[in-house]
Amino acid sequence: MSIVDTVEDRLLAVRNTADSIPSPPRWALKGLSIVLFLSVWWTLVEIGFLGFDLLRTPLETAIALSSFVLGEPMGQGGESLYVHGYHTLYRVTLGMGLAVATAIPLGLACGWSDWWRSYVYPAFELLRPIPPVAWVPIALIAFASEFFGIVWVVYVGAFFPIFVNTMEGVAQIEPEYVRAVQSLGGGRRELYRHVVIPHTIPSMITGTTIGVGIAWIAVVAAEMLSGGPGLGYITFQAYRLMDTGVVIVGIAVLGTIGAVSSSAFTRIGSQLTPWNDKVKE
Repeated sequence: MSIVDTVEDRLLAVRNTADSIPSPPRWALKGLSIVLFLSVWWTLVEIGFLGFDLLRTPLETAIALSSFVLGEPMGQGGESLYVHGYHTLYRVTLGMGLAVATAIPLGLACGWSDWWRSYVYPAFELLRPIPPVAWVPIALIAFASEFFGIVWVVYVGAFFPIFVNTMEGVAQIEPEYVRAVQSLGGGRRELYRHVVIPHTIPSMITGTTIGVGIAWIAVVAAEMLSGGPGLGYITFQAYRLMDTGVVIVGIAVLGTIGAVSSSAFTRIGSQLTPWNDKVKE
């Protein structure tokens, strides 16, 4: 037996041994990732890397968060975490609801109808590249209250991902499905019920998941510039006062709520499209 054959046999044995070792559970890997993140955070604060010495350690942040959870006011305004969270969540919910209620019907129309695609879609395509933050000054001037201005910014940020994904979902429908329904005597209603809507739901969910992420970015930017109660506002005010404990708590709460909302839409999509899971399997 040559040296090359011996080395190959040993490599194969090592590979088989590695394959036989059970992989750690997913929750353990997630926990390890969080522990590593907190360790790096604590180390950077302790050694004073760049400006990290001005920040709070994970333990100090946890203590500050617990006090805010128990009702201690955030910042100098006197409002609690729940008041700021309620205002931000309400704005995002209203803006997302309006975006879903308008973007999905318009996406279906522009994806299915040549007339809508030719005469309506170009106007949306002209507005789509504008960042949601760029709408903040116009929204605050045009609307009678800061509340509706912030909701508008959230709406614009969430609208276009839902609209574009819905339209593309309709455009990807196979013509054979359409001809099959028509050959069985089905009309427009049956076509939408049995082909268009089921085929487009995954794209709607994808667009909504992306939209809710952009909605949280938009609401924070709008609240920073507009003022008033809200997680974005209190985080920015704390930054101006160098209250880094409130800054980190605000960021953590925003990230947690955003992650939960995105996960919720993903789970809803899995429930609405069980056939997608079967295809992946």
